[in-house]
Amino acid sequence: MEAADLDVLVVDDHEAMRTLLVRILAKAGVHRVRSAENGLEALDTLRQRTADLILADNQMPGMSGIEFLAAVRSDPALGAPKIVIVSGNTGAAFAMEAVNAGANDVLAKPVLLADLLTAINRLFAI
Repeated sequence: MEAADLDVLVVDDHEAMRTLLVRILAKAGVHRVRSAENGLEALDTLRQRTADLILADNQMPGMSGIEFLAAVRSDPALGAPKIVIVSGNTGAAFAMEAVNAGANDVLAKPVLLADLLTAINRLFAI
């Protein structure tokens, strides 16, 4: 799979972070990027069209990234997207919690292009 073929959903309650992630993905060659402000909006978006990759903030109002992750993993209609939790919490305990909940990776904020490219390459063998 090529980066250009990926369908990505960015979920973050901060507009500036969503915009930054969309720009980073564009630099990585990803052309199909959607975004959502929170986990509930993201679930609605995924019910309309699934995604290959989801980048989800952990600290969002109403539903944390871990709760969103659990909701996606428990609903077979949403497919089996790769999910990367993006968080300011970079501790090993949090990373383990996220992976145990079904995250494919955890990236620290602010996300760097090199880190995102490495994660995409690892997850999709691009």
